[in-house]
Amino acid sequence: MRPLASFLPVSLAILVTFLVSGALHDIAVSIVKWKIILFFTPWFGLMGLIVIFSKWAGISYGQVSWPVRALTNASFIFVSLGITYFLETLYA
Repeated sequence: MRPLASFLPVSLAILVTFLVSGALHDIAVSIVKWKIILFFTPWFGLMGLIVIFSKWAGISYGQVSWPVRALTNASFIFVSLGITYFLETLYA
């Protein structure tokens, strides 16, 4: 199996990877709850867009300490989660 980046532009490969991961989470939760859940796909898609933007902007914080990196990543996750919850209220 060839990685997506070998035949797609890197940004698109990143986005597709995040969307597929989100969709798999949605499927798992849908099976458990016995109803269709479409929450994780947009959330993971948003996180994928954050990754793409940070790569495009040349943002790198690899030189900072592990706790700062962890806090930064957790912030991205929680901010994107909050945005996803907000968007869900607009469409639910």
